[in-house]
Amino acid sequence: MKKFTKHLLSIALLLALVLSFAGCGQSAPQETPSDPKPESNMAETAHKQEAEPIQPPQPEAPPAEPVAPPEPVSMNDALFIGDSRVTGLMEYSGLSADFFTCEGMSVYNIHDKPLSVPNVGKMTLTELLSHKSYGKIYVMLGINELGYNLEQTIGVYSDLVNTIRELQPNATLFIMGNLHVTEAMSTSHSYIKNSTIDAFNNKLSQMANGETIFYMDVNSEFDDGHGNLAEEYTSDGAHPYAKHYIHWGEWIAMQSAFLIKEE
Repeated sequence: MKKFTKHLLSIALLLALVLSFAGCGQSAPQETPSDPKPESNMAETAHKQEAEPIQPPQPEAPPAEPVAPPEPVSMNDALFIGDSRVTGLMEYSGLSADFFTCEGMSVYNIHDKPLSVPNVGKMTLTELLSHKSYGKIYVMLGINELGYNLEQTIGVYSDLVNTIRELQPNATLFIMGNLHVTEAMSTSHSYIKNSTIDAFNNKLSQMANGETIFYMDVNSEFDDGHGNLAEEYTSDGAHPYAKHYIHWGEWIAMQSAFLIKEE
C-alpha cells in the first residue's frame, strides 16, 4: 500500500513538472477586436446633423423689369448750326427746330454774313443768339476746315463755343461729331480723310463737360464697319440720301434724351 501511494505521488509530481514547463512557452495569440468609433465622434456627427436643418428651396428672383428708354426730347426749343449736312437735316429730317446753316460754312466764316433762318428772319449768328432764347443748341462743323491746321481750327471752334455759352447761358449745347466720308473719297481726296475726321472729332469730344456741353457722334449709325460712311447711304461720298436724314433726326432726339438723363 505504501509503495502504491508512493507511486501515485511520483506520477503527480511528474505531471506537475510537465505542466510547469508548458506554462513557460509562448502564449497563444488572442484575437483583437477592431477599434470601434469613439462615441464622442458619433455624438458630434449626430449633433451637427441636428444643428443644420435642411433649408427649404428659395423661390427664384422675379425677372428684372425692363428699363424703358427715355422719351425723345422736343426740338421746339432747339437751334442747329452747321454746314451742308446740317442743311440736309433742315430739309429732310422733319425736326421742328431753327437752323442757321449753309453750304461751305466753317468756324472761319460763320460770323461773316447774315443767313435766312426760316420762321425767324435774316440775321447773323450773333444777332440770332441775342434775339431768341433756346433750350438746346446743336453744332456740327469741321468737314470744311480739315485743310487747316488742326490745333488752330480747334482754337477757333472753342471761341465759337464760348460765344454760344455767353449769349445763351441757359441752353444745353450739343457738339456733333463730323460724319465720315466713304472709303473711296477718303483715299482719293487731298485732305478730307476719315483718319483726319477722327482726329478732329476726338478734339471736339474733349470740349464736353457732361453738364452743359455734350458730345454726340452719329457715325455708328452710318458706318460700314470699317470707319467709313457706307456706300449704300450716299451718292456723292459725303452726304446721306434724303431718306436717311429722318433716321438721323430721330437718333438726335433720342440720343439727346439719354445724355440729358445721365446729367
